[in-house]
Amino acid sequence: MKLFYYRAKEGNFGDDLNGWLWEELAPGRWSDEADTLFCGIGTIIGNHMPPASRIRIFSSGLGYRPVPEDFSTDRWDVVALRGPLTARVLNRPERAIADGALLLSTLDRLRPLPEAERGRPIFIPHYEAMDEGDWAAACATADVKLVDPRQCAHQVIDEIRRSRLVIADSMHAAIIADTLRVPWVPVSSSGRINSFKWLDWSLSLNLPYEPRILPTATLDTAYRDGVRRLVGEHYRLAHPDAEGALAHQRQMTRREQRPWWMSVRPKLKYHLLALPRRLPQPPAVARRIATWNRRQHSRIASALEQLKSEAGFLSDDRIFANRVDQLSVEFDKLVRSG
Repeated sequence: MKLFYYRAKEGNFGDDLNGWLWEELAPGRWSDEADTLFCGIGTIIGNHMPPASRIRIFSSGLGYRPVPEDFSTDRWDVVALRGPLTARVLNRPERAIADGALLLSTLDRLRPLPEAERGRPIFIPHYEAMDEGDWAAACATADVKLVDPRQCAHQVIDEIRRSRLVIADSMHAAIIADTLRVPWVPVSSSGRINSFKWLDWSLSLNLPYEPRILPTATLDTAYRDGVRRLVGEHYRLAHPDAEGALAHQRQMTRREQRPWWMSVRPKLKYHLLALPRRLPQPPAVARRIATWNRRQHSRIASALEQLKSEAGFLSDDRIFANRVDQLSVEFDKLVRSG
């Protein structure tokens, strides 16, 4: 089979672990020349995929794109889905299991560490948020370790394993923390944080999704959030719940199925994002913006200071073990079938 997953130009550990996890679990079963795609961890159903006679879905999810037009054909082999929301949209409720990253728990070298061997809390932003604020300064003030999600996946996973609490803006920071039995607290730094995705996974483990909204990092971030809302790329719900997330997903799907909108949106987004750079910025305005941004960093530090003292969430051991068993059985069957 040929691995297919999202590859962020900057790097994103949650997606990047596809590059080695499946080979470690099933050595020698993967080839770039194969005509069957294997889609594992990530929100990739509906993404543009390379030509293939067969597409096998193992724990992938929906989140941004409409369901592929040929999804009801035999070309798609749905083995497992990330959670019940993706399963409801695809009308495959029997295939809802959990995110494939849970199989990290089957690797001996990633066994949970004793509490005494765990260090201070860490904060892992969404990979696209890393350049939008002075996270390092805020974390230093709060005595929370900043972990860059664009680093090597092995390094980020090790940081998670060695912490006593993970403050997770990145969804896979929470998923892998739970997998390694490290408590986690969900936060949201902007409208790019996708409530549908988070609920899809959290419901798979009977967990609540109650994110804490972080203060906006910079004025530029606030403006970009406004642009996202205008062009239909604002994915955070004010009060996330399953029915609201499904309704929002249907609304996004309808919008994305309008050819005129899909033609106009990239240009509109580009010009709106470029607008602040084209406007004159007198020194007095620049100073006011800098002052506002510093205050926001102080507010973020205060929020992190409070969050690091929380107990955090952790899925029930029995539910977690059951999902790992289900994923393991389905993965073994898939590998044996070739």
